[in-house]
Amino acid sequence: MPPSTQRVLMLEGPRQVRFAEKALPPLGPGDAVVRSLYSTFKHGTEMMAYLGLSPFAARKFNPRLRLFERETTPQDFYPRPLGNMVVGEVVEAGAGVRGLAAGQLVYAWAPIADIHVLPTEKLQPLGALSPEQALAIDPASFALGGVLDGAIAAGESVLVTGLGAIGLFAVQYAKAKGARVLAASSFAPRRRLAERFGAAHSFDSKAHGDLARDLKQQTGGVDAAIECSGSIANLTLAIRAARQCGRVVCVGFYGPADERLNLGEEFFHNRISLLASLPAFGWNNPVRGPRPLYAKDLQKIVADDLSTGTITADGILDPVVPFADAAGAVQWIADQPERVIKVLVRHG
Repeated sequence: MPPSTQRVLMLEGPRQVRFAEKALPPLGPGDAVVRSLYSTFKHGTEMMAYLGLSPFAARKFNPRLRLFERETTPQDFYPRPLGNMVVGEVVEAGAGVRGLAAGQLVYAWAPIADIHVLPTEKLQPLGALSPEQALAIDPASFALGGVLDGAIAAGESVLVTGLGAIGLFAVQYAKAKGARVLAASSFAPRRRLAERFGAAHSFDSKAHGDLARDLKQQTGGVDAAIECSGSIANLTLAIRAARQCGRVVCVGFYGPADERLNLGEEFFHNRISLLASLPAFGWNNPVRGPRPLYAKDLQKIVADDLSTGTITADGILDPVVPFADAAGAVQWIADQPERVIKVLVRHG
């Protein structure tokens, strides 16, 4: 018999994280009760919410016009659950469910909680994937979307900035396309992983000095840059490092405007193509190209690539923290990013 409540990790306001006891929704005929085994956060967008910098906290996105509008009254942004993916075990299935049985391992896009009631159409059997591979599908699909949006081709030089989970998968996918990959991060362990994944060179983006100038001298400018950090400083680096008529693909989620971004300099005078990449559920954005691929398409490709070894999640989901310490891990992600790449929450 499943419990009547669930323990959910909630963001009550900027820098206010706590566990909350909530009533577990009733089990419908098409639902399943799933006990969590592992969960993950979404580091970029969730950290913007944690820091109080998300545009959704003060403005509302108009889905018809596809623009942000200033609210005359505050909208309900907080409280909100944290976390975006879970691997778990089916405890019980609704009367109308076929093909799922108690004890089966599944994964889904869901917040960090000890137990869930989820519609079965949201559940994917774990199959031959490991829990770590399943929980890597989300960041890897964003990386793949960025590589496809940037039309990365064999023989091109590609700079990847921001070597979190998305950036490290972008290194792998750009390398798989036959590109010569350069990687930049201020964190040495991430640079070492990037080189293990095929980057020809990695650079300390903070200690290097004028990295863009050095790259221009060495390469004439990269053909494309994939910016995965959500940092305006790294976006500026990517624009300055690109060759004339080069491409910069923005995969990271950016906060408020920053005076360090000057569109009157290299961006304008070198005719840089600046591309946003957001192949996520709920935004209805396909990747660019002759074949419209949406989030679900990319996630299937990624799952196949993980199972065949085209890409690997080894070393990316780090550190592993117990469910009881998940609130503290949020602070690490925001304030001590050198300690984490992508936090994996292990349930008891």
